[in-house]
Amino acid sequence: MSGKRTLFMTCSLLSLMLLVSAPALAGKGGQSGAGNGRSSSSGAGMNPSPGYSGENGNLEQWWQNLPQGERQMLHDRHEIYQSLPQEQRDRLQRRWQHYREMSPEERQKMQKRFQRWQDMDPKERDRLRDTYRKFKDLPEEQRRQVREELDQLRDLDPAEREQRRREIYQRYFPKE
Repeated sequence: MSGKRTLFMTCSLLSLMLLVSAPALAGKGGQSGAGNGRSSSSGAGMNPSPGYSGENGNLEQWWQNLPQGERQMLHDRHEIYQSLPQEQRDRLQRRWQHYREMSPEERQKMQKRFQRWQDMDPKERDRLRDTYRKFKDLPEEQRRQVREELDQLRDLDPAEREQRRREIYQRYFPKE
């Protein structure tokens, strides 16, 4: 599952790069790989037209100022994105568009959740992934009930919240 999450994050960053470089690509007729020694399929979005000046300054200069390791990482992520089936690329684009349309407060909330996930102990992340897999297998009515019960735990003190969470887990996901 961590591979899927890594792939999603990679594709999200790549989509950001593609969205930022889209005006440059349009000005160059879509031949972003021209003149950089790479084919246009592997370099699309990675080498915007020289002299591009957007609201964030000169994109070409930004790209050139990136450390080589970061440029290579973004290039690799772009190749991963290009290798995805069209359906997954479309889904990623929709999710990114949804993110761009969020209010600053919603974005901040999402970023806080992501940071909490990043800071979480790996064993706890694995436990949550496992629980989510099991949750997805529940019938819709039970999923709704679980959500409601978990929402009620938010106002409890941490010790009681953890005890109630375990009770809910045992009720909906008994050991097999």
